[in-house]
Amino acid sequence: MTAPDPISKPTPQDDNSYVDSYRPPAKDTTPITPVAPVIPTPPVTPAAPVTPTPPVVPITSAPPVAPASTKESGSLQDQNIFYLLGVDDGTDEEKESFLDELQQVIWEDFIESDVKALISEEEMTQLRQIMAKGDGQDVQEEMVVYLEKLIPDLEDIMMEKALELKEEMMWERINGMREYYSGKPEFLAKLDEAEQLVKKDHWHQAIEILNAIGQ
Repeated sequence: MTAPDPISKPTPQDDNSYVDSYRPPAKDTTPITPVAPVIPTPPVTPAAPVTPTPPVVPITSAPPVAPASTKESGSLQDQNIFYLLGVDDGTDEEKESFLDELQQVIWEDFIESDVKALISEEEMTQLRQIMAKGDGQDVQEEMVVYLEKLIPDLEDIMMEKALELKEEMMWERINGMREYYSGKPEFLAKLDEAEQLVKKDHWHQAIEILNAIGQ
């Protein structure tokens, strides 16, 4: 699994600088040093991971956090993660690295929070035995193959978790902007509008409003 892709210090006149100053909560790993643009680290904070190093075997063929053409569809799945975060001008290497981090967060959270409820204790013991072999690519692949045999809808589960992560990141962005523009009623009104659109699942329209604020 490719686990579930610095600008100068902002001034008060830079309406888009909240992207640089705002950081969602990070998981307990060393964050990737951003270059340009600053890409927020994942907001999910899983418990101490019981997995090896970042998965290199894809669990889903087309995870919804992967970069794709930004569509006018209102669905969350269709929204490009970088457009959603307002940081879609990074390099391909930065985007790929960020996606790898997102998928790693999703995978670790799945192993820690979900897998125990989906397989038996005996099967869990076998999974731990596989994990104990090391942290290389072959071990990760063996884990994925083993779980796919036990959990027929594994791909759907992982895609759903990826969508949940995207939604969390969208709300983190809205809340961060609301704090940044707390003294500007005209922007707060726009944020209220975007929030209502999100609640109605009109994600693309909401993102357009957020990306237009301060331009």
